[in-house]
Amino acid sequence: MTDRLQGSLYTIIDKHLAVTSFGHPNANSFPLELLNRLTKEINNLSENDEVSVILLKSEGDGAFCAGASFDELLAVTNEEEGKRFFEGFAHLFLAMRRCKKLIIGRAQGKAVGGGVGLLAALDYVFATEAL
Repeated sequence: MTDRLQGSLYTIIDKHLAVTSFGHPNANSFPLELLNRLTKEINNLSENDEVSVILLKSEGDGAFCAGASFDELLAVTNEEEGKRFFEGFAHLFLAMRRCKKLIIGRAQGKAVGGGVGLLAALDYVFATEAL
């Protein structure tokens, strides 16, 4: 599990399979920066001729995704910040739905809030209680 405060995002491409892993020390939650990075990565993989399928998974063996960063939500002080905060997942979900490649999710443990939306935006999901 990553200890990076803004989370981690890695993609490995091998034999036309892109394995994209995300992580955050707080139950794989998504601060806005990590949401934006994953959105950009999905858009890039969609256009990558070396990729046929994307496998999206979270790091560790705990929660799949705790949704948006609760700390960032509590820090919202005005309408513009609130709009930017809540649009983060919307942009990601749109990128996933528009992606030209099949996106398969590997989910373990719980998914909360935006994590449930993330699962719903995938083409297929393989889930288990724990790894």
